[in-house]
Amino acid sequence: MKIKLNGASNKFLLLFCGTLFCLLMPTNSLAQIDSIGPPAPFESPPYVPPPPRKSHLNFIDNGNGTLTETRSNLMWAKADSYADLGRCLNWYDAVQYAKNLRTGGYENWRLPSLKELDWIVDGTKENVMAWNHDPRHPLYLDEKFADGAAYWYWTEDHTDTDLNQCCALSIYFVTGITNIRRFIYCENGGVRPVRNMTNPAAVR
Repeated sequence: MKIKLNGASNKFLLLFCGTLFCLLMPTNSLAQIDSIGPPAPFESPPYVPPPPRKSHLNFIDNGNGTLTETRSNLMWAKADSYADLGRCLNWYDAVQYAKNLRTGGYENWRLPSLKELDWIVDGTKENVMAWNHDPRHPLYLDEKFADGAAYWYWTEDHTDTDLNQCCALSIYFVTGITNIRRFIYCENGGVRPVRNMTNPAAVR
């Protein structure tokens, strides 16, 4: 309801605001309130995807079946045993395979340690380059490595026991998870041979 106040130079509007109090305000403020209207609906800013993560690895293709990782100063066989042979290897066969390897003209190939193998697990990569090319199981492996790879690799880290021919550590390159496997286990696995750059050991 509107009430005129005697002696005032401006008109005021008395607004009923509940049972406890009233609000007295100038009537010329009503036009301002009416002109504001309802607030505009909120619109979120467009989604901007974060920049892709950068790999911690730096591989150089030597053009002779080997890759050099410059930050660790290690040389890796471009093709693993599965890409080379077309079949899996148990731990015993993996050790012999690396020992007999002559890729790039070098003879000091070996099984990698768990730390060395874990270093080339690259979470920024998801490449369908395993032997069966299953798109459901891409590998955390740089695309410079040869196609037809194993899903997991043996390491030199092992424990000799008299029970169940146990065991050696391996890394599953679909997840980067470390596993303990019996020496005679083979399915989908192999060896990714590595060698130290500080000792050339070239074949003569």
